[in-house]
Amino acid sequence: MKTHLKFFASAAALGIPMFAAAQATSPASNDSIPASSSLRYESAFADYKPYSDIKTGDWKAMNNAVGNAGGGHTGHAMATNPPAAGAP
Repeated sequence: MKTHLKFFASAAALGIPMFAAAQATSPASNDSIPASSSLRYESAFADYKPYSDIKTGDWKAMNNAVGNAGGGHTGHAMATNPPAAGAP
């Protein structure tokens, strides 16, 4: 029991100075920041553009243009496009 007490007493004696070193310094002693700093406020909404609907085109014409390109859905051969020679 006495060895435990000695251990905790020595740990406390060594640990107390660490708490003193961890204390924050007073703001008055901090001279690295000038009194008149050049900080300025800029709103997070300064570049905000309100939502507006986009103008859509004629979906039938766009669908026909994609269909006439001959690529099929993501490059897969469609029923109207025969598979290439030698394809499995």
